Amino acid sequence: MSGAPVLDRFPLAEGITQRITDAIDELVESGSGMFVNEVSPVTAELLRYWFQRDYCALRSANFHEGQRDAILAIVYAHEILGAATLAELYNQIAPQAMLSGDVLGEVTDSRNGHPKYAAKMATGTGKTWVLNALMVWQHLNSVAAPEDERFTSNFLLVAPGLIVYERLLDSFQGRIVDGQRVFETSDMFGVRDLFVPDTYRQQVFGFIQSSVVTKRDIGRKVTGSGVIAITNWHLLAGQEDPDFLDEESDESDFLSLGADIDEKEMARDLLPLSPGVAAGNALDVLDRRHRRGEALDFLKDLSGLVVFNDEAHHIHALKKGAEVTEVEWQKSLRAIAATKGRRFIQVDFSATPYNEVGGGRGKESSKKFFPHIVVDFDLRAAMSKGLVKTLLLDKRKEIAALPLDFK
Repeated sequence: MSGAPVLDRFPLAEGITQRITDAIDELVESGSGMFVNEVSPVTAELLRYWFQRDYCALRSANFHEGQRDAILAIVYAHEILGAATLAELYNQIAPQAMLSGDVLGEVTDSRNGHPKYAAKMATGTGKTWVLNALMVWQHLNSVAAPEDERFTSNFLLVAPGLIVYERLLDSFQGRIVDGQRVFETSDMFGVRDLFVPDTYRQQVFGFIQSSVVTKRDIGRKVTGSGVIAITNWHLLAGQEDPDFLDEESDESDFLSLGADIDEKEMARDLLPLSPGVAAGNALDVLDRRHRRGEALDFLKDLSGLVVFNDEAHHIHALKKGAEVTEVEWQKSLRAIAATKGRRFIQVDFSATPYNEVGGGRGKESSKKFFPHIVVDFDLRAAMSKGLVKTLLLDKRKEIAALPLDFK
């Protein structure tokens, strides 16, 4: 497998690499081995179509090694091993890792009580294509075996901001032409010869076109056989929801018994809408807070859900002194997952899947990597494959040699 995981940092990635490397070769060369014999018929068909050399030779576009390894690592952990929680995955892949440091406590924490995987992939190496493939894998298996708890046709795609949010909409709905998104310009349609075998194409495209829901319509738009909800994390952060606390809040935000009550503040907390005459009080702005609650309730009520977190390091946790504190979005994930058990699946994509902890009072901060990293395709591996540009550092001995212009 591509990349060079460090055992004490990425024990799952290291263990999975050792177990599946030979199986990858078998799949690529002859379409045989573990990735065909120990998975569902649908998965076997998809993996042969995506990665077997004979199929790849017929296409101009194919997954590169880093994308392939990410897809296969997650398929192996989820479908072949069938681990229902992160702790179960560690017990099967890297039990010795739980004996060191605080790994055991973190891995067995309730926030990891469901299937959970992180793909560490360098920026620019095509994480969205991996996401697309995993969605097709989940949906087609869910249609073929709806009783199988490992699969679902409900998806939540979470972006860190507007740029990635728009990129995800482009990938699934298509780019905007004359004010409307045109599906034929989407990644799923444009690279259809790679993502979906011809026998499933009409089914998958019909599902996507009828099931994509933007952040404004989560919980409002009626879909058929599932949902593909695309949002940025702010919508579900709960910062204005009374069930969750603002990450900036402290003890001063709470009223003690007998304290004077500000009537305006009380009304704002109780009512989702507040009338006014300023432009900022237009109804489409005022009901934003109410929509957050609607979206969260809708996602809680789904029987199963796969959450794809793009650039997950932005939304996983925040630093507070020497502690790593859950961000509000992670608290929302807990609430959504609580009703689903193993039917809730979390897949995080990030080039830098870690939290910075410490750093208070003059001390240096340290990196705390996610415990659920199952594949490591780092920048060095990506550059060696020619997938990203090589970084060059130009050092000049004399400052006068630099053509500086401060205009």
